Amino acid sequence: MVKLLRKNLIFALIAALLLPILVSLAPDARALDDPAILAESALLVDMDAGAVLYSLNENLSRAPASLTKIMTVLLAVEACDQGDLSLDDYVEVTEDAFYDVTADGTTAGLKVGEKLRFEDLLYCALMASANESCNVIATAVSGSPVAFVQRMNERAQELGCKDTNFINTHGLTADGHYTSAYDIYLITEEALKHNLIKRIVSSTAYTVPATEMSEERILTTTNSMITSGSAYYYEFASGVKTGYTDAAGYCLVATATKEGRRLLSVVMGAKSVVLEDGRTQVQSYSETKRLLEWGFDNFSKQELLSTLTLVAEVPVKLGLGATSVVLRPEKAVTALLPNDVDLSQVHLDTVLYDDSVITAPVEPGRVLGEVTVTFNDVDYGTVNLVANSKIELDRIAYVGSELRAAAANRYVRLTFTVVVVLLILYVAFILYYNVRRRNKRRVADALARQRIERFRRSQEITTGKSFEEIEAAHARRQNTPR
Repeated sequence: MVKLLRKNLIFALIAALLLPILVSLAPDARALDDPAILAESALLVDMDAGAVLYSLNENLSRAPASLTKIMTVLLAVEACDQGDLSLDDYVEVTEDAFYDVTADGTTAGLKVGEKLRFEDLLYCALMASANESCNVIATAVSGSPVAFVQRMNERAQELGCKDTNFINTHGLTADGHYTSAYDIYLITEEALKHNLIKRIVSSTAYTVPATEMSEERILTTTNSMITSGSAYYYEFASGVKTGYTDAAGYCLVATATKEGRRLLSVVMGAKSVVLEDGRTQVQSYSETKRLLEWGFDNFSKQELLSTLTLVAEVPVKLGLGATSVVLRPEKAVTALLPNDVDLSQVHLDTVLYDDSVITAPVEPGRVLGEVTVTFNDVDYGTVNLVANSKIELDRIAYVGSELRAAAANRYVRLTFTVVVVLLILYVAFILYYNVRRRNKRRVADALARQRIERFRRSQEITTGKSFEEIEAAHARRQNTPR
């Protein structure tokens, strides 16, 4: 008994030691590991699919710092598109450019009375993050920074922003000046529809020509993620905007393209930390890179429904050698999903346009229904169902069908009956007419034979007779009853 207990105890100890190892080797039941981004709020979106891949406090209102300038330049470019301004227009710097700009903010060194091309001001604002340039742009577009800020808030509402309120054009800390990671995504998405903005945010250097009050200015981007040689350089990144204030923390909107996929990330409220090796790490960059790589590594476009999938079968009548046709999707349905997702749970809701069977001929590609694809209670679209093959008409069967259909029609049956009756009457009339005609012919033939007989007899009487004998015979014939 003691030996048995000792043996069981040994097995229990071995199991206790092996259990953690076995659990660690077992497949993870979760679809994805949480990247646990170190920031106050964050968002990752696949730009082509419009799908949110990761979110952290995405609707939390926060100070955005210089991310504000994305909206400022968006309105400036839209004003050019509408013809209100030209990129080649020269704009004069006024006192308004500096009324709410602090001395410790980023600047392009603009001077009151200096004139710069409008396009150069856009580079100063968005690439070099110059605060006073934003106010110069605002005055050029709306007459004053105050009027321009009102338009910024109106445009934010038009884009669907629900957690945004702008107080200034540049993003320096101000009471009531806030936005959210999701709203910044909406604004950036709209801004990147303009090629000029895409060119500005992807530029690492730009030269502003000399003016009458300044030598040429060589601007460099504030975005280390697209700066080659930087510790934060990311080869797939292409923009967009950095931001920092004490209230906002470190902020970064980034785009990256890898293997045909385009991602956009927003990180707000990140910190700068000192690593164990003594280096300083700005986590808006490190967390953005980690978030982008997580999105590229863990998601892919997957086919929920193939054009080769045979979805339904529809009966076909009068088909030559076939009694049904198989339906397939007209186009594939794809979705951006985690790589290890179980697609066996894809649900197809099929609707056929013909409640009963269809009639041949059937051409390949003929639309006969539709199918809606859902997965995890998400509707991923509806596509047409089309015939997969050609079915020709059986002409013999078609003629028989038409005859049977005609025979089943009440009006056709009535018409047929009338025609038959008329045909019978016509035949009866023809028979009656022929009988009467034969009777008349028989009577005429009898009369003709009598005349011939009389003529023959008259010939016999006169042949070889004297005149007196003929006269006597003639008199007898007249006296003889007929």
